[in-house]
Amino acid sequence: MTMPPPLLLPEVPALVAGSGTVAAAFPDGTLETLDSGEAGRIARTSKPIVVHRLNLAARLKIDGFAAHDLLELFAFVRPAQSCLPSPEGLCALLGLDKPKDRLDAALALPEIAKHLLSELSGLNPRAHAIALGCAVAMTKGGWPWGPSVLATLGHQGELPHRANTLAGLKVWERLAEWCDHAPPPPPGSAPVSANAARQRLAELLGPGSEDRPQQADYASAACFAFQPRKMEDAPNAVLAEAGTGTGKTLGYVAPASLWAEINEGTVWISTYTRHLQRQIDGELDRLYPDPDEKARRVVVRKGRENYLCLLNLEEAVQSLASHPDDAVALGLMARWCLATRDGDLVGGDFPGWLADLVGRNRTLGLADRRGECIFSS
Repeated sequence: MTMPPPLLLPEVPALVAGSGTVAAAFPDGTLETLDSGEAGRIARTSKPIVVHRLNLAARLKIDGFAAHDLLELFAFVRPAQSCLPSPEGLCALLGLDKPKDRLDAALALPEIAKHLLSELSGLNPRAHAIALGCAVAMTKGGWPWGPSVLATLGHQGELPHRANTLAGLKVWERLAEWCDHAPPPPPGSAPVSANAARQRLAELLGPGSEDRPQQADYASAACFAFQPRKMEDAPNAVLAEAGTGTGKTLGYVAPASLWAEINEGTVWISTYTRHLQRQIDGELDRLYPDPDEKARRVVVRKGRENYLCLLNLEEAVQSLASHPDDAVALGLMARWCLATRDGDLVGGDFPGWLADLVGRNRTLGLADRRGECIFSS
């Protein structure tokens, strides 16, 4: 059995800002409370371990500085996951003890790094190869975590030539092929009864749910929309209103899901806000608790300006020779690209703080906003 390589932690201080002071944990175990001036000097000269370096720079009233930012390491090790951008948030998500104070938080930062690097060392061979390819490119671009990540992944020797470096970022070549299919046959027109909708609602709510007769009445009323049409090309319209707390979402999901199953058709649920869209998506976990089945049956659809454009990503990767500073951002985007559920940059599984850390141009800016998508016609 091959032992994983030893973890290589950077021999630098860990900094956590408090109220007017900064807690510092040094590699030798020393703990200090620093004023902003001394903390700023350390930040500018030592590439410290931090959480959200730009936020720390703003609190220290200094320009941005290079650092071992744990949020970047988190985004690399756990792409398409998010957390609160703080020591407490990272500890909570990783199952580590919550820091008691700022000094305790500074002590926790190297432990967070160890935990993430340990996860990285346990990747299967395919995931290991993908992570290594991205890490090499990011290291050549000056990523502070690069040496630690490469050591964890067992890389030794010189970094490869530029052409091989770019190959590690070409993640679009690893995505599954997809193609259009012939249009499905038209759906059936079998009705949904009020009793069936109430039964489906009860199944979605589960046996321990609160008894809400108004919600069941709402589901029954919504069934009228799913009756056979009385006029060709004219819908059955239901204008239903209910108070806050009624449970309207599951009230119309219940008959809608029944109609889709019975008639082998598609139901579109249009929302006015992204918040409601996320709420409905979450509620559909009740209907499809298995993630694979849900992925086959549920699609969240938005305008193309919300999604990562693979052509834009490819063009950005090809331009790395003239913009080497983009390597870190593009490496993290490549990691996210292979892990994301649907490529949604706005309101999906893309961490909102990542664009702040590495720049909007090579994150949110990779969405199609120019109307040039070849699949949009």
